[in-house]
Amino acid sequence: MVKVYRKDYLTGYEIGDDPKVIADYKENGYTQSLKDATASSKGIGGQNYTGSTASTADKETTAGDYTEGLERAKALYKFMPENVQAEFANAWVKFGETNLAKAATRNTAAWKKEFKYLQRDDGSLIMDELQAMATKATYKETLAEVGIVDTSEFEEQFNALITGEVSGAEFQQRIDVTYNAVKNNIPQVEAMFREQYNISTDQPTIFAALINPGINDKLLKGDLKTIGVGAEARAAGFSRSFSRFEALRKAGLTQEKARQVYQQAGNYQTMATQTNSEFDVSTLEEASIGDADSAKEIGLLAAESAAMSSFKAGAAKKDNKVTGLLEG
Repeated sequence: MVKVYRKDYLTGYEIGDDPKVIADYKENGYTQSLKDATASSKGIGGQNYTGSTASTADKETTAGDYTEGLERAKALYKFMPENVQAEFANAWVKFGETNLAKAATRNTAAWKKEFKYLQRDDGSLIMDELQAMATKATYKETLAEVGIVDTSEFEEQFNALITGEVSGAEFQQRIDVTYNAVKNNIPQVEAMFREQYNISTDQPTIFAALINPGINDKLLKGDLKTIGVGAEARAAGFSRSFSRFEALRKAGLTQEKARQVYQQAGNYQTMATQTNSEFDVSTLEEASIGDADSAKEIGLLAAESAAMSSFKAGAAKKDNKVTGLLEG
């Protein structure tokens, strides 16, 4: 953390370690040496703290300067907390220029407490403060559309989304993906979604889960597809593990195909009972994703069942006589 001094500000001022900010301060009469600031009234490079040549009179700071700075802060940055506005006013007293005062403010503890999430590791800003407030407003509007009106508990998550450079439009897309995949789907999808993300409270919380930065888009979209496959199995009365559904989904089993598979499974179970055979739903699952041996096994079961059904049909009675069978 770099500290700079000026002849009229010998207590020093911590400004971080951004070279550009340091250069700005030096151009306006600051030095990193307390000894130089104390010994010279000219600051650095033959300049006084206003950045003027040595022949120019030193600038006098007054209470009016602070008041002017505070008025500017309230006019330009009324959305900022009062302590950040006060830091801008202090910086205005030192610089008398908006951009420099703003840069100085962004190096204060007060600003970092409120807006540190806007800074990348290299010190650059993802967006300015006003843009951040506007982006959060779009997050809130999107959540309001799905029933989440009170967003007071989501401030940290909003900050994390901005740090992750998730735009308002991208966040809207996240919600839309979930709404279409969960709410506009069979009830078992929502039930499995809640189980997977450990959601047990009111309905809107299912969408609030998307604010969690630990649920990234790629994982989320993959999970939703897997949940869709699993929900079809559950709707048909089959219970499988999430990892099993995940493997099937990655192998190409879609929700639409899963619906067919699990709805047919009951028929194959009946066939197995009729033919005194064994049937496991995993055989049908494997056949649906292209396993040749499983497909052959399912085909044999169907053929055997069809043959037995034909045999029974041929043995039907007609006029109280058995037909279709040879009597011994």
